[in-house]
Amino acid sequence: MRIFVISDIHGCYLSFEALLKKVDFTKTDQLFLLGDYINRGPRSKEVVDYIMELKLQNYNITTLKGNHEEMIFDSLELEEWTNGETETLESFGINHLKNLDKKYINWFQNLKHFAEKGDYIFVHAGLNFQIEDPLEDRKSMLWINNWQEEINYQWLGNRKVIYGHLPQTQSKIEEMLQNFNREKHICIDNGCFLNDEKGFGNLCCLELTEMKLYFQKNID
Repeated sequence: MRIFVISDIHGCYLSFEALLKKVDFTKTDQLFLLGDYINRGPRSKEVVDYIMELKLQNYNITTLKGNHEEMIFDSLELEEWTNGETETLESFGINHLKNLDKKYINWFQNLKHFAEKGDYIFVHAGLNFQIEDPLEDRKSMLWINNWQEEINYQWLGNRKVIYGHLPQTQSKIEEMLQNFNREKHICIDNGCFLNDEKGFGNLCCLELTEMKLYFQKNID
């Protein structure tokens, strides 16, 4: 069984679909998705629908929550979505988040904050190593920045952290993979929506069995 990890799809459905085809994702594989399925890109609903359909077809997919999913529930009572993500509303065919179909709200609410598999911890943004048990701080899992210098390697043991949240250049991600065994963390967000910026604009996938990176150019 191969294990794939993808983060920060951000409404780039066509790119996501192409990436899964590129890696030849099958029902014998396992896929961890690290959140931020929506916003920024034009096809948020299509991304969510695609994941839901794959799960119905019994593909082995673990879905984590990102800060952009969290923002949905902070915005449901607002007159407007203050983050200005009008393309997401248009994608779902609504003009206000209060009109979002309950099946999507339930799906977003059931997303996990983190997952573990073997020697890997999967999370959207990172972990708060300033507390005794970093797995107890769920807010940090969605929002934390600049935590890498505070890693408690004694607590982490043989485990490694895989995350997204803050876009990195392709060369930086490749460098982090080279140092993965020593540093014990890697960010796999290449800023798919940043397709006009040098070094960015790909959806990245890490395959853990062979420790191989795949990059799919934004085609949305």
